[in-house]
Amino acid sequence: MLPAALFAVMVTVGMELTRKDFRDLAAAPKGFLAGSAIQLITFPAIAILMLWLVPLPAATAVGLAIVAACPSGGFSNVLTLLGRGDLALSISLTTMSSLAAVATLPLLLSFALSVADVAADMGGPVSVPLGPTLGQLFLVVLLPVAIGMWARATHPAWVQRNIDRVQQAAQTLLYGIVVLLAVQDWEPFSTGIEASLPLAAAMFLLSAGAGYFFSSLVLPQAQAFTVAIETGTRNVGLSTLVALTVLDRADWAAFGAVYIAPASALGFAAALAHRRARRLARQRQLKKERGPTAT
Repeated sequence: MLPAALFAVMVTVGMELTRKDFRDLAAAPKGFLAGSAIQLITFPAIAILMLWLVPLPAATAVGLAIVAACPSGGFSNVLTLLGRGDLALSISLTTMSSLAAVATLPLLLSFALSVADVAADMGGPVSVPLGPTLGQLFLVVLLPVAIGMWARATHPAWVQRNIDRVQQAAQTLLYGIVVLLAVQDWEPFSTGIEASLPLAAAMFLLSAGAGYFFSSLVLPQAQAFTVAIETGTRNVGLSTLVALTVLDRADWAAFGAVYIAPASALGFAAALAHRRARRLARQRQLKKERGPTAT
């Protein structure tokens, strides 16, 4: 059920893309290139510092390494829309980071696990099987995105009418299955919750905050907010899938499952704050344009 739900979510990501999007990115690549670099580097770098500096339970350390290696999640598009960010940039960053994950996920995960140094606690080194990992990524990332793009190209009217409902249904199904897995294997999940929850909240705040800081140096406010949300939001469905089916450990999926709650709550708060800031900025601009006659 989990691979099927993740497959459905990635199909909806592909439905957002057209060939025109790629042409637009080529014509004005600054936001995309800066956002991609910040998104790819920031969360893994902060996670690796955490793994290096903070003593964590072995299962939590491995779970953090898995989440750090995963791309941003589709929920970032919802938060960007709510916060009046740059939705086109958000969709592009989500899609491209997902496609790049075929190459980056195994490399980042292997490096993060080597930094975590959990071999003593696990009874041996934790390795990432390259073949199964690449196979899973092809089946749940590349293939469904291609199918979504094909659906958009061949049935544009249907996709335009139904994409919002399809996205909501797919994301609800995915998060519901992750919660169901946590309940089903409650013992291994519950042992990591106490350590994972504050760490998950800290990771979102640090990664989204750093993403906003660095992107605001080169991008306008709406795009900087978008990059921040993309940086802090992770594809927890993919992280759960990697833990359960590639590495075959339910307890290593706990951090990804727990990450949903603080990332959603803090992401909503950030989106609402940014939306309010944009509204106030528009009001100040209108007053300024009206000048003395407004009084």
